[in-house]
Amino acid sequence: MMLFTKKMGLMLAGALTSYSLALPSNAEDSSTIQSQEQTQKQIEQVVNSYTSNSAFEGTILVAKSGKIVFEKAYGLSDQAKNQQTTISHSFQLASLSKPITATLMLMLEEQGKLKLDDTLADYFPEFNNPFGKKVTLHHLLSHTSGMPDHFAINGWFDVDFHKKTSEKEFTVEIAKLSPKFEVGEDYLYSNLGYFLLGKIIEKVTGKSYAENLQKQLLSPLNMGQSGVAKGFQLNPETAKGYRWNHNGGYHEQVAKNMSLFGAGAAIYSSVKDLYRFDMALYGDKLINKQSKARLFNTENSYGWRVGRVVVSPEHEVNVHMYDGQFDGYSSMMTRFIDDKHSIIILSNVGISYFLKQQLTFDIAAVLYDQEAINRTKDVSLMLIQSLVSGTFDQTLTRIQSDKAEKSYNEPSLSAFAYQMLWSGLGDKSLQLFSLVSNTFPDSSTAKRNLIQACNHRVTSESKSRESFCN
Repeated sequence: MMLFTKKMGLMLAGALTSYSLALPSNAEDSSTIQSQEQTQKQIEQVVNSYTSNSAFEGTILVAKSGKIVFEKAYGLSDQAKNQQTTISHSFQLASLSKPITATLMLMLEEQGKLKLDDTLADYFPEFNNPFGKKVTLHHLLSHTSGMPDHFAINGWFDVDFHKKTSEKEFTVEIAKLSPKFEVGEDYLYSNLGYFLLGKIIEKVTGKSYAENLQKQLLSPLNMGQSGVAKGFQLNPETAKGYRWNHNGGYHEQVAKNMSLFGAGAAIYSSVKDLYRFDMALYGDKLINKQSKARLFNTENSYGWRVGRVVVSPEHEVNVHMYDGQFDGYSSMMTRFIDDKHSIIILSNVGISYFLKQQLTFDIAAVLYDQEAINRTKDVSLMLIQSLVSGTFDQTLTRIQSDKAEKSYNEPSLSAFAYQMLWSGLGDKSLQLFSLVSNTFPDSSTAKRNLIQACNHRVTSESKSRESFCN
């Protein structure tokens, strides 16, 4: 299948899956109803191959030709209370906040409250320097400023930093960072740039980012389960985020100061609210045609990955996609704009970027009348199930002795290994990175991933480090 990379382009991962375009019908006759029921059944079969392996919990909404054909909730929103997730639950969007912030910025430009060629120096005394005088709002929106990501902030991984640092102090810390390249000459993803965009919104309106978002976008679109998280407080209707435990099951994530993520990652929403946002982007209720051309520019899009995806040997479709991931939460929103299809995925157990994209295109195969790939022998899904059940080591040993019967996918296995690394499971991640490197001995990527894992802060004191990193 054709998959988006984490940057703006496209890459081919695994064998190309053929899709064919289906002509939508508006006739609400018995054959149409039967077709919709069949579509729902097929989508549910696809999703069940992930949920049955503990690879997904959360909510999914699928629309075909502008009509919702599937919406369902899976798993628990609060494991301690055994509270079932419902379709109306909100989830932290993480970086999926960025397309919403970018839309709000364009709305304010249309209202004459700012210009996208304004510079950082125009708004912040901390950036009254050569770098700040070059970086425009356009550069921040398109991740071409050269500004690094928040991991470069000294003390970012310290809990006390999140407790003690104000938004003003955070801005000062950002201003101390050195750019990675000359402004506008390359692409580098930066949450910090979007944090600053939120502060600029506040400066030009005299109201908080949350108030602006509510008034300008959420209320007009009736997005009642959406808002902006502040500080360490979780909205009561937001599902709690979870990561894997070392010996099986999950643990609830420790809250971070969402105010330091701001306009780049602090929005929470539900699948239905995001669908309302999705549909609004087809009209002119939010922004005009010129603004949408900038939002979805194929060279420098704002908060979206924009590209063409091969859906059959004869056809390609235009796709807008974005995702987010943050301590137990994972999100993805994909718009197949030629056909007005939509797939929105929100999770509170941290599904990897690769798997949620794979799930998206497995569902898309149904929308384009193709048979989805059978995932019953997928090694990544088997291992996720074993991690949750507490049998990871035994399952990994069994799989290694019976490779011929299994489906190995290097990107999928590597993505799972990174998810374990980010969950603090250093020993297990090294085991899997080593397996991937041995299974794909000619892959320079597999070797590089193992080296990076060996040098990661999580594995610095791992008992397995000496065994796998020599």
